[in-house]
This record gives sequence, C-alpha cells and structure tokens, in this order.
Amino acid sequence: MKASIKTVCRMNALQDGLYPIYLRVTIDRKSKFYSTPYKCTVKEWDRKIGEFNSKFRNHLSFNSSLRTLKDEATDVLEKLAKEQKIVTLIQFDNHYRARENSGMLFKEFFEKEIKTLEDNGQISYKISLNCTLVALVKFSKNIDKFRFEDIDAQFLEDFELFLRKSGAEDGGIAVYMRNIRKVYNRAIKDKIVSKVHYPFSNGYQISKLKNKKVKKALTKEELDMIINFDISKALSILHARYLYIFSYYARGMNFTDLAELEWSDLEDMKFGYIRNKTKVNINVKLPENEIISEIINFYKNYKIYDTNYIFPILKKDKKEYSDIELYNRKYSVRKYYNKQLKKMLEILEIDKNITFYTARHTFATTALRNDVNIQIIKQSLGHKKLITTESYLEDFSNNEVDKVIDSIF
Repeated sequence: MKASIKTVCRMNALQDGLYPIYLRVTIDRKSKFYSTPYKCTVKEWDRKIGEFNSKFRNHLSFNSSLRTLKDEATDVLEKLAKEQKIVTLIQFDNHYRARENSGMLFKEFFEKEIKTLEDNGQISYKISLNCTLVALVKFSKNIDKFRFEDIDAQFLEDFELFLRKSGAEDGGIAVYMRNIRKVYNRAIKDKIVSKVHYPFSNGYQISKLKNKKVKKALTKEELDMIINFDISKALSILHARYLYIFSYYARGMNFTDLAELEWSDLEDMKFGYIRNKTKVNINVKLPENEIISEIINFYKNYKIYDTNYIFPILKKDKKEYSDIELYNRKYSVRKYYNKQLKKMLEILEIDKNITFYTARHTFATTALRNDVNIQIIKQSLGHKKLITTESYLEDFSNNEVDKVIDSIF
C-alpha cells in the first residue's frame, strides 16, 4: 500500500475569486479530496509544501491548523493499517467520514450545555444560552440537522444579518456570538469537532461588534439629587431609591446579592458576602452617614415577610425556592424597581438611563475620580479580571484629561 496525505489548493476559483484548500488522500494512486474551511489566492499558497506562505494573513497559525487536519487523517490511516494490514481508499473514506460524523449535532450539543448549566444552578447564563438557541432556530428551521462543521464564518455573517433585521444592535449580537463561541469551544474540548473548523479564527470576528461607550454612571450632582429626593412626590419609589443608594455605598453591590443580605451579616456597619456571580469573597464597611443610617433604621422596623433578610425582596428563605424560582423572583422585583428608578429620574428631570446596574458603575467611576487605585476598585466590585473593571469606568472628557496632564508640568 502506497499512501500520501497532503493539503492542496485546487485551481477552481470560487465566486469571490479565491481558491479552495482541500485535504488530498492518495492510496495506491487513487485520490479523494476533502474540503476544509480555508481558501486563498494563488500567490498566498506554497504548492511544493502544501501550506500558506508568508503573504497569507496569520499563516503560521493557519498552517498549524492544516497540519492538525493532516495528523487526524494520518491517525485514521495508521489505525486501519494496523488492524487490516491492507487499506483501500474506499475503506479509508468510510472510516474517515464516519469519524467526522460521529459527534453530536450542533443543536443537540447546545441543548446539552443548557441542561448542564441548569443542573449547576447557573440560571442566568442558562437563560442567555437558551435565548441564543431560540434565535438560531428562528433563523434556520433546519438547525437541528447542522453539524458543527456547518457553523462556519458565512453562517455567522448571515445570522448576524438576521439579528439586525430583527432589531438587534451590536451589543446584543455580540452576546449571541459569544454564546455560540463558548459552545463551540466546549465541543472542541470534548472532541466533537476538530479545531480546524473553528469559525472564529476562520473569518468571523466578534471584536468588530463594538458599541460606542454609553455612559452608565451618574454624576455626583445627579446622585445627590437622588439622595435628597422628596419621597412624598412618589411614595412607590421608596424601596427602589433606598436599595439603589445602599448598593452605591455598599461598593456597587449587585441586586441579586442585596436580596440575600441578612441582618446577622451586618455588624458595626460592616458585613461580608460571597458574590453570587463570581463567588468572590467581598468585605464591606458602610459609611456612617445620614442616608445609610436612615435606610438601616427604616428596614429594622419595616418587615412584611417573615425572613431574616434586610430588604423585602424574597418572600421566604432562599433555600425554599428552586433555582429558577429564586432567579425569577429576583428578576421580577428588580424589573419593577428599575421602573420606579426611571420614574424618579423623570420627576428629577435627569435625562439619563438608570437601572440598578448603574449604581455599580457610579461607584466605580466615583472611586476612580477620587484617585482610588483601579486594583482596589476591582477588589471592591468582586471582579476576577481587571479588563472587566475597566469596562465599568467612564472615559474622562478631554477637559479632564487636559487638567491632569497640565498638573504634571
């Protein structure tokens, strides 16, 4: 048996004028060609060694992927030769294609990942992943028949266009694409699909989906207006306002963590908690100011549910909720409170979007403006990565930058 395996550029141009790269397997002078996700111009291909030359973008990493493809085919050939001694091209083809199709289909694996998240209690991420799958099903009715190899750069471009026509913007589209990327990476790790088919290194770049930075933080003047707000103008806003202010002074504490804060946690204006999202341990010392004293004293006397929680968000102990019930309860209360916060800003005539999340951004930006080291801000927010903290911080205006630079000289 004489056999060879090589990657070749076939001279039949595609519609875009580029030439496709194939894996060619030859056994006893008979050849079969297997498509790859790659294509290039004639000048970007080295025919002698069967690889991209230096004129091709990222030729080193792409050539590494081509070698992986050849190694996988070689493994199949060597295994057959060891088992059957004599190998024909038909035998190789049957085993190679069977190997390609042995993995789970894309939608099936996607659903498996959603179930795993649910079992692990990662409800928020599970819901995000499920929303992505719902969008994919709407986009392609035959998605249940797709293999991972079918999810290529063109598929993602078409899916992006579909989402835009449905009203989605860059930020939302990026969430969908990151979810697909996470599932694809998991499939590669589980050896469901070869990394040579990975669409996020073969043409589609999520990084292009960049929104202009939207200011989320309130100014000091706007925050003072909320603190000094006359609650008699809208009594329904009371709880939303109190929790927002407490979140800010509790170093940007998340709503989901506020909901689980117990009276037994609070001692001498200090408390510690493990952040739900990142599982990071955070210690907080509340400032001893008038508004914080007002909030604590109010909730010491205000108790509508028989729980040990400081704030009236959960009706019963969290252990009595299922994971999805706990998520839904927090979500519905937060949604209602966010509406009340918007109502307050309308009364105050502040033309800015507000949600509980802006309390975190306001704390982070205020800290930075007061020369707090960004590493300390990161620790206070319970972030694992500094890049996450940086995304919270507002860009400073040109005037502010000029003042700082002028002070150096």
